[in-house]
Amino acid sequence: MFRSIFRPIASRLLVAVVITASMHAAVAADAVAAQVQLSIIKTAEAHTLEALTYSGGGYTKRVKLQHVAVLVRHPQGTVLFDTGLGRQVDAQVKADMPLWARPLFAAFGPVLAARSQLDAAGVPPIGRIVLSHVHWDHASGLVDFPEAQVWLPQQERDFMAHPNYLAVFPSQVSAPTIQWKPFQWENKPYEGFAQSLDLFGDASVVLVPLPGHTPGSTGMYVSLRSGKKFLFVGDAVWRADAIAPKRPKMWISSMVVDSDAAQTLKAVATLADLQAATPGLVIVPAHDADVHDAMDAYFPKSVL
Repeated sequence: MFRSIFRPIASRLLVAVVITASMHAAVAADAVAAQVQLSIIKTAEAHTLEALTYSGGGYTKRVKLQHVAVLVRHPQGTVLFDTGLGRQVDAQVKADMPLWARPLFAAFGPVLAARSQLDAAGVPPIGRIVLSHVHWDHASGLVDFPEAQVWLPQQERDFMAHPNYLAVFPSQVSAPTIQWKPFQWENKPYEGFAQSLDLFGDASVVLVPLPGHTPGSTGMYVSLRSGKKFLFVGDAVWRADAIAPKRPKMWISSMVVDSDAAQTLKAVATLADLQAATPGLVIVPAHDADVHDAMDAYFPKSVL
């Protein structure tokens, strides 16, 4: 008798506890998101013909490309996504890039390294760097951050073991001071991706696989308290204008820089589908100055 009386009471109490816990978790997540700050650190810029950035681009239209790092400040720590061009980029290019390639790939303007900007602003040392991929213009500044762990998928670490004179520079990735931290993807679906990695466990910063440009290319979602949501996609695509029409890079550019052209185009198609399904999502190619400008978040400014 007493069991039958107390059983519904216990059930109601359990439901109340679960609901309360869920509410507290949601409030805590909102509190964390309210403190997440996002900035673009511009380290250099260059100009090129739009046609060289994607198939169908204009042959008379010049566009600005940028080399950037992405700074995410979170209550649990600060993350840098890519490094942009670093303090030693000139020496790195001289050491590892052939003379014939320099006018095409190293025609950037003055460099203001991310480490120099962060130090000047009094930002504490960065504890973690996540690479979208290990190409030279994204990994140049690794040696400027010897205290940081460098996160990348194991697939990208394996790819890095075979330097390519137009992509992976030994002068950038062979320093003994670099603290490599390869990771494995978790089988946790996120926004249509079958695998992901939640950096802080609160869904504010989530990594997703975008292989193609390199075997371990990585995207990074950042969700902010304002409701804004960004997906940083490295070099899966160079210009956001190429996403909706699902355009690959210009054939000669793709032949030189994409490890797997077909898989890269598949990544672009995935981005197009995401963009169509989530109109508020801002997809941010690593070099697209127009998208960076529209964010209005150049360091030391930030978007919340």
